Amino acid sequence: MSTSSSGLLSTRPGTAGSPGSAQNVTTAADRAAAGGPVRLFFRVFALFALMASLWVLATPLMAYPDEPSHTIKAAAVARGQFMVQEGQSYGHGVHVQVPSYIANLSAQTCTAFKKDVTASCAPAIPTDDNYLTLGVTSAGLYNPMYYWLVGLPSLFLTGAPALLGMRIVSALLATAFLAAGLTALTRLKRPKWPVTAAAVALTPMVFFLSSGINPNSLEVAATMAVFCGLLVCLENARNPSRVKPAIVTVGVSAAVLANTRNVSLVWLLVAFIVAVSFYGLRSLWSLFRDRRVLAAIAFIVVSMGLGMLWIVLMLFAPGSTAAAPEGISNVVEGARPHQAFLTMLDRAFDFVPQYIGVMGWLEVPAPQAVIQFWSMLLILALLVPFMARPRRNAVGFWIALGALALVPAVVQAGLITTVGYIWQGRYNLPLFVITVIAAGMAIRFRSFNPTPGFRGLARVVVTVGAIAHVYTFVYILRRYVVGLRDTSNWQVMITHPGWQPPLGWILLTLAYAALVYVGASALYAYLFSGQQLIRWSRPGRQGAS
Repeated sequence: MSTSSSGLLSTRPGTAGSPGSAQNVTTAADRAAAGGPVRLFFRVFALFALMASLWVLATPLMAYPDEPSHTIKAAAVARGQFMVQEGQSYGHGVHVQVPSYIANLSAQTCTAFKKDVTASCAPAIPTDDNYLTLGVTSAGLYNPMYYWLVGLPSLFLTGAPALLGMRIVSALLATAFLAAGLTALTRLKRPKWPVTAAAVALTPMVFFLSSGINPNSLEVAATMAVFCGLLVCLENARNPSRVKPAIVTVGVSAAVLANTRNVSLVWLLVAFIVAVSFYGLRSLWSLFRDRRVLAAIAFIVVSMGLGMLWIVLMLFAPGSTAAAPEGISNVVEGARPHQAFLTMLDRAFDFVPQYIGVMGWLEVPAPQAVIQFWSMLLILALLVPFMARPRRNAVGFWIALGALALVPAVVQAGLITTVGYIWQGRYNLPLFVITVIAAGMAIRFRSFNPTPGFRGLARVVVTVGAIAHVYTFVYILRRYVVGLRDTSNWQVMITHPGWQPPLGWILLTLAYAALVYVGASALYAYLFSGQQLIRWSRPGRQGAS
């Protein structure tokens, strides 16, 4: 099997990611390859950012879960309102001063939980309604880091352009970390199975969430980046200088993750434990000998300290400063922690559709064909670790799978008596991404079969996966353009659209299809050394992968 890690967005096979021997020697080839990961990162980032930006335009404003509360919080933090003061809460969330058009975003949620209602129900957002007024957010106790960055466009834009700008900043943040994680995986000695697993983990739900104003998107992406970067650093523990970008990836993504949400520290711990389980403590101790690694660790420790300090400060915040997310059930009378724990275990597989795609305010699942196709891929991811040889290579996967089942159950059990059942499948996405990539890591030493039959099967799977991404995109557009009815109304999208996104739904769909095709073709060419996903002309003699 070739161990070359050519750029995913180039059809030319290369050697940028081939680690070679672990000798502590820097050759001319090593120096030439050093820029490879950086170039690859920017290519993947550009692709993912454009895909997420099209989701930004295709989804009506405030059509993401709890987006109004997160938007109000972002606008407030950008204006210096970081802390919670006495008198700012009256039982329904934190009260802040934000522009009036942001404070009154609840009118934009008229499609929430009503999949047959088109987005035309939302009133226009005035561009001159900028005077500061009272806004209420249920995200008042959240760490302000994400919100400060996302809220910046609201300082120099107004109305719908400001909201779209905030979404785009959020999308850029999330896709940057997704790209960093995928780039890091290509630096493994045998990267093809892990990269394939990462492609499976990047479900339509991941890209949908990446384009909304919600720290959940950054949480998923940063978890993927820190986990993938850790894998590469541990594999190159004897010579970390070969993977300097991975060290930077771990340092930055861990620092960001520690300051995203309170529970993000748990995702960081799980990522660390699973990564170390693949390479052992000996590799971890070897990393501590490198000054770059020590500098990254110091940066992470300081960042984690700041994140924990914020948690402590919010423990002493005024009472009743947070509310349960809208549409989520409150405390169940008589519920006990052990009952909540067992209930979460019972519902473990119920969350799978939300890993794949349940959009809007969780009222619009992706098409059943997409759910079934991705479910097949996830079942394969669950089964392939049994093929790991030696079997200890799969230990990390079983730890990750156990965390995916148990950690949310433990967290929900701890919350049941205060806020009730609030857990959603999208909260599990950081653990889901770790688990799927861990499945690829478990079989990374298995041959990536280059035979024509294997290539043909891979061509079918990659092509259908690309179609599934596009189908989900246009299906969600249909939900907002004409509404989802009990009878088919696809033709109405063309003849009598009830709502049109910026640039029109047809142009957005064509652009998204083109981007997905570029990504799918690049993935296939990477896995099979320049082979074409779709043969546009009669093939000649094919080379082996």
